[in-house]
Amino acid sequence: MEGHEFCLVGGGGEAGLHRHHSADQQLIQRVTRLYRMAQFTVVLLLLLLSGALALLITVGLGGRSYRGNQIVGEYLQWEIGHCEGGFHYSNGDLVVPKDGFYRVFLQITYQSNGEHCPKAEMKLNNKVLCFTDSYPTDTPLLTSDDTVKCNKELWTKSLYTSGLFKLEANARLRVNATYPTFIARNNYEVFFGAERLP
Repeated sequence: MEGHEFCLVGGGGEAGLHRHHSADQQLIQRVTRLYRMAQFTVVLLLLLLSGALALLITVGLGGRSYRGNQIVGEYLQWEIGHCEGGFHYSNGDLVVPKDGFYRVFLQITYQSNGEHCPKAEMKLNNKVLCFTDSYPTDTPLLTSDDTVKCNKELWTKSLYTSGLFKLEANARLRVNATYPTFIARNNYEVFFGAERLP
């Protein structure tokens, strides 16, 4: 019984001691198993986090901030942002570097800025569209919408959306938004991008 700590209270003879010792062993084994599982989970999470960070650094993050009221056709134009891992930006499109799974995200913040509203109630709508060689038409990937009551008071409304998609190489991601004159100018309020996943 060396190496085990235990407490024996009351009688019961050898049978009571054996049952108590057996229960202690089971408790110690259960606690040890839980401790090892917790260690394994922490190590696994750290590996996943470091792998995702390494992938972000090497494969890259394609991101853009809004350029203002510039629109090509019906698509928003974005300022040159941070692109790595083969992402590039061309004429309003964020071009996907290779086949794979991607997290695509978009946030657009609308604000009144003293502009005259065209309607008393405006329906705000954003779309991320995907155009590919294999399916050469704009296909909606993401959409977000909300309504804002337009009165004399200043108002702000942020719409965010993101999702995971399997995209092919050279797919072109583009953004369409209602009421571009009401889109905020700050980079932290308006952004668009894609991130390749492992």
